[in-house]
Amino acid sequence: MKIEADVHSINKLKDYFFVVPDYQREYIWKADDHVEQFLNDIEAEYEPGAKKQSSYFIGSIILVGNGAFEVIDGQQRLTTIVLTLCAFRDRLKEKITLTKRETEHRKKLDELLYEYDLETDRSRYRLELQYEDSHDYFKHRIDGNTYAGERTASIERMDAAYDTIVEHLNKLDDDELIDRLNYFLTCVELVVIKSEDLGSALKIFETINQRGAGLNAMDLVKNLIFRKAPEAEFNRIKVLWKELMKELDACQETDPLRFLRYFLMARYADELIREDGIYKWIISDKGKKALGYEKDALGFAKAMLSAAKRYSAWVLATESRSDTGAFPSIARIGLVNKIKSRLHLLPLLALDERLKAGDVEYLAAQLESYLFLAMILNIQAKYHERTFLSWVQDIRKLKTRKDLEQFAKGTMHGSIKGQHKEFSSQFLLLTIGDLSPGYRIKYVLGRLDSTLAVLAQQSPMSSTQYGEMDLEHMLPQTPKGALPAEFSSRDDYDSHVARLGNALLLEGTINKALNKVNDLGTDWFSKKCVEYVKSSAWGVKLMAHGFAVGKNTAINRARDHYGYEFKKWDKAAIAKHQEVLLQLAMDTWTIGGQRIDGKQPPK
Repeated sequence: MKIEADVHSINKLKDYFFVVPDYQREYIWKADDHVEQFLNDIEAEYEPGAKKQSSYFIGSIILVGNGAFEVIDGQQRLTTIVLTLCAFRDRLKEKITLTKRETEHRKKLDELLYEYDLETDRSRYRLELQYEDSHDYFKHRIDGNTYAGERTASIERMDAAYDTIVEHLNKLDDDELIDRLNYFLTCVELVVIKSEDLGSALKIFETINQRGAGLNAMDLVKNLIFRKAPEAEFNRIKVLWKELMKELDACQETDPLRFLRYFLMARYADELIREDGIYKWIISDKGKKALGYEKDALGFAKAMLSAAKRYSAWVLATESRSDTGAFPSIARIGLVNKIKSRLHLLPLLALDERLKAGDVEYLAAQLESYLFLAMILNIQAKYHERTFLSWVQDIRKLKTRKDLEQFAKGTMHGSIKGQHKEFSSQFLLLTIGDLSPGYRIKYVLGRLDSTLAVLAQQSPMSSTQYGEMDLEHMLPQTPKGALPAEFSSRDDYDSHVARLGNALLLEGTINKALNKVNDLGTDWFSKKCVEYVKSSAWGVKLMAHGFAVGKNTAINRARDHYGYEFKKWDKAAIAKHQEVLLQLAMDTWTIGGQRIDGKQPPK
């Protein structure tokens, strides 16, 4: 394997023509992060007035070919260098007349940006971007023309980078500008590594970068796939990889490594993999055997894309806050856990892709219950990862819905069974604040109401409908008149106002009518009950003393089963209502059809 490595100043890049091939990643440097750091690092090395400036090394680029060199690594850095050259050139173009020094530097800039071919009567650009998202933006930038074509994310980032560089240069006067340009061209250096063939270049890239994985892990995996695949499959892999990145962009996944990590642990690994150990595991003997990319790199790329499609759909469901889509339980996981949570995707990704969408929903429903029960039990999220990792070993083997149900009833329920006493004691102490943020308390009360609706043989409202309702404190937050004698102080009163047993979800129009029902010296609770029966929520209707629908109906049986009987509202009633909600919670968040105490919920 023949390799050449030379240290070059930027001025020496005039001896090259660079091509970023279409299978490479688009420009991703952020103007306010990477580009700012690039400029600041160079500025920090420059010493104003020094007769001899010290050199500053900015990294390496890996090339393959001859004549026009394909850039295998370093295209972000190289693109930014050329954008900087354009910014210097454009600043000089603004001047009507140039000094001799400025004129000579302007010539150097033109040489570094393009070469004019007299035979073809066309410019040959030093850097050509072939990936689709670049279109012909860069040619316009080098020519000094305004680009009016399609605006892609990559073009937006290149424009932002250019604007940041221009802003940086505009802080300099004319003499300072030429001094900085001279330093940039002659003292800023990089290592140019040239290889005889693509396979060797990709191997060099892997060797240089594998030490850190980190943010480079996805690029390292991409490089690995290309290196192991026959060149005839490059175009297919390029398309697959682009689709994969589009899927992650579609769900606004800012950390592709999270997807890669969950994908590996869900489908292949039997151990916990940390982000900084992803690539090390992939190239280990264990990883090679599990992933099979050495024999079928294209097949591995297809598996990644298939998983990315599921991951993206489930992330969007998690963040939707609406359980009316294809994956209602996944949407509710976002409400009970966190909108930005992703950990539940680990066991979901382990499911055999031949199982139906309904089977995915079934597992998600069990995970929703587990995560709610774990939240009340104060089980920290860091323990879920190891629990889920132990589950995925079994989930991968499940082939039918029956297998899945048996797994939920056995393994999943077994992980939480026996903790019902702790769950009960913790639930009975819950306050509204314990279930913050606001969307979570509405989720909890909405799910409890949904259970009552199903028992009443009615369709429950959606999470969106519950989310639009107001939080009603039955014992009012701003009471009028003297407090009832049973409250020893205002603090005692306020602590009961904050209890979960004092909360309801109520339509805004009804809640507005109750705003003035807060004089505790009157029959205030009866006045509230008159309004409660007008609600669409069964958990609100049942608060009204004597509420019934016909005789021996499902909702009446549910009322009697849970003990909805409140003639007045006081400390005892709040405690009793919290007990009612506890039983409803055990019937709502079941795993494998079983309550946390092992009993069967009513049907």
